Amino acid sequence: MFKTHNAWFRSSVIAFILLGAVGASAATSNDPPSHQSISDVPFTGPLVASNATALPAGHWNIEPYLVDAIQYGKYNDNWHQRDTSDTHAFRSVTLFSYGVTDRLTVGVLPQFGFNQVSGAPSSDGVRLGDMTLRAHYMFHKFHKGSKIPTMALAVSESIPTGQYDGLDKVSNGLGSGVWSTKIGFWTQDYFWMPNGHILRARFNISYEFPNDNKVSVNGRSIYGTDPGFSGSFNPANTFTANASVEYSLTRHWAPALEILYSYTGSGRISGTAHNISSNQGLPHTTVREDTRSSEHFEVNPAVEYLFNKRYGLIVGAQITVAGRNTGAVVTPQAALNMFF
Repeated sequence: MFKTHNAWFRSSVIAFILLGAVGASAATSNDPPSHQSISDVPFTGPLVASNATALPAGHWNIEPYLVDAIQYGKYNDNWHQRDTSDTHAFRSVTLFSYGVTDRLTVGVLPQFGFNQVSGAPSSDGVRLGDMTLRAHYMFHKFHKGSKIPTMALAVSESIPTGQYDGLDKVSNGLGSGVWSTKIGFWTQDYFWMPNGHILRARFNISYEFPNDNKVSVNGRSIYGTDPGFSGSFNPANTFTANASVEYSLTRHWAPALEILYSYTGSGRISGTAHNISSNQGLPHTTVREDTRSSEHFEVNPAVEYLFNKRYGLIVGAQITVAGRNTGAVVTPQAALNMFF
């Protein structure tokens, strides 16, 4: 089973290999270094941190992801982990981005998925998850010699298109039922290493809040309610911060490393429940249960292969290395980045 110290060990080994590769590249250059041009290194971007730079007007960027979120355990309120059954959340998420102007980029992220649960029924085929609409405005663009990074403000809206209640089995629930808005501040900077190669860094923060205080919940749901339940769920706010680096090891290869922290406040499920299998006319039971706040840290190593300035591939994993009231998850994934 997954253990916290094993995750730290794997992540540390990968980070050591990446840093070693960077050092080796710098050390083996005997000729005077020539600085790479930003346009010569078409990074794909890390796994999570979004790009603050806007797309050129009239251009598209399409990036389909294939993801397998594997939950090996769960952290309790004291940051200790207990074992649970393995689950696989297979997801296909595609980011479609379009440059409206040279500073404004809009996008949409549809999601499809399939849940495989150990010891319980899996999803009834591939199902629709929630969808996200997104826009970001770049109000400053980095140029070589500048001490100010690229900066952008972003806003996104989560649309609850996935089913979350009235389920015949929990594994069919791929949605949240929550309309929510996320506000973000994104940055991107470039650094030239002693060997002339580029290290690209991003630092993003975001705050997400629900648009409604209550989400209607009926029957079996992803929130742990059973058939016969009628009530609501009070969703919570989420704060996220992540930092990443990508290094142009060669013209085609770029290792990437990312650290992410996320905090979600406490929510509440409330309503009435009735045992619908009983014929005795038992009165409804009042349900009122608070969900505890949660937080987690991730280390996300990845490797990028850059075919050319239009196409790139990234393969890596999001690894939860510590948490509180959240799952212990390893999420292998791959994405193809395409610019048109």
